[in-house]
Amino acid sequence: MTTMLGGFTFKGEHSSKYGVRETPSSVVLSPLKRRNLIPIPGRSNSFVQEDGGYEQRKQSILCSYAVPENGDVHVQVRQIAKWLDGIGELTFDYEPSMHYNAYLSSAPPTVMMLQFAQFTLDFTITHPFAYETAIQQQQFIGTSKKIQVVTNGTIETPFRIIIKNVTDKNMTSIRITHRFIEDI
Repeated sequence: MTTMLGGFTFKGEHSSKYGVRETPSSVVLSPLKRRNLIPIPGRSNSFVQEDGGYEQRKQSILCSYAVPENGDVHVQVRQIAKWLDGIGELTFDYEPSMHYNAYLSSAPPTVMMLQFAQFTLDFTITHPFAYETAIQQQQFIGTSKKIQVVTNGTIETPFRIIIKNVTDKNMTSIRITHRFIEDI
């Protein structure tokens, strides 16, 4: 499938499949820290309490929609609503190596009886930072060979390492290290 620049992928499907295109708009780069203000009786100031967490992030996407040639607008709108339902990975074309866990915060807009429309999709991002989109690396390692796995998300990205012996010899002396922790 060919994707168009100026779109996004949600739950593994690109917006171009549905005739939806994203118009570049402001991007929330950093979520708000979760803070509570505790008034101090008899004083004009407050104590600021932070728990180290962040508020959920909201991201609005201005979209345009065009009914595909020979397409039925009623069928297309229902397919868009089905696609946007639920929680999934949200990836923007301008940031293809990162994704966010997100869901649509409000009901999808109705664009019935129109051949072209603009509307806003409001997503809630459940974790405030980006994850690196999953990649699969296969390494065939000989004796004493080191490999390096690097993740570039803005949050510690969980990963899974599968070690498979494809020979008839035993594997010994496997060592996994982390850049901040000497031995795991």
